[in-house]
Amino acid sequence: MRYLLDANVVIGWLKGREPAPELLDQLNNRGDILAVNAISLAETFSGLREADVGSAEAFLGALEYWEMDAGVARLAGQLRYRYARLDRPLSVADCLLAAHAISEDATLVTGNVRDFPMPELKLLKLPE
Repeated sequence: MRYLLDANVVIGWLKGREPAPELLDQLNNRGDILAVNAISLAETFSGLREADVGSAEAFLGALEYWEMDAGVARLAGQLRYRYARLDRPLSVADCLLAAHAISEDATLVTGNVRDFPMPELKLLKLPE
């Protein structure tokens, strides 16, 4: 299977906060594909201390990196529009993550499932 990681999962792994390390180890040991994109990278680095950059680079370098294209951007805009009309405003970043996972036929791994109400999106909630 293919998984796109939300920044909260990456940060959980970097900080050794269970259950992120255990879950990612399980997925990796099964041979599943683990990936990040520009959103998960930017959100990860926006809260990263300088002392943690090296370990973050090593971990992120072991993951696949998926580029986002214009189709992902369009779908993200459509998702944001749809949910705004339902009085459920969503961030551009979350809509981009969702759209990218949908377009890659991947499962989004996140600790914040409430930010992703799209029924067409496959989600794996980080266990609590």
